[in-house]
Amino acid sequence: MAAHTNRAASQLLSVATRKIIGTPCVVSAVPVRRMAQRAAISNKPGRTVGKRLGWKRQDGAFVHAGEQLVKQKAMRFYPGENVEFKRGNSLYAMTDGNVMVTAEQLSPFPDSPMYAPVQEGAVIYKKFFHVVPTPLRGKFRLVSET
Repeated sequence: MAAHTNRAASQLLSVATRKIIGTPCVVSAVPVRRMAQRAAISNKPGRTVGKRLGWKRQDGAFVHAGEQLVKQKAMRFYPGENVEFKRGNSLYAMTDGNVMVTAEQLSPFPDSPMYAPVQEGAVIYKKFFHVVPTPLRGKFRLVSET
């Protein structure tokens, strides 16, 4: 766009100088085809839509039972207390409560590929998601106490 305006300005300048000098001015009236504007969303082959992986609830957020905490494809985050695995290695809350994320030392099972390095002395830390249940408060009084 800037190149087009610069070209038009130089043509007008040359026309003005030619009028002053007195030389004949020839301006062509040939229409110029400009580049079409590109679409905002590309539909080229090979481009895929994101899978929307990652954290769904942050540390300290209140969640209800059954809400998704993390969507993941591989074992990147591990379930802690009151958290369960469901389809696709995703983590879900089992009870109502607040989310707590901790970095804990991993102690894998013997059939895990990380078992051998841990037995050799490697220390591996992973993020664990916990749901701390909210304490039940006495909101009701017994009829016999009133």
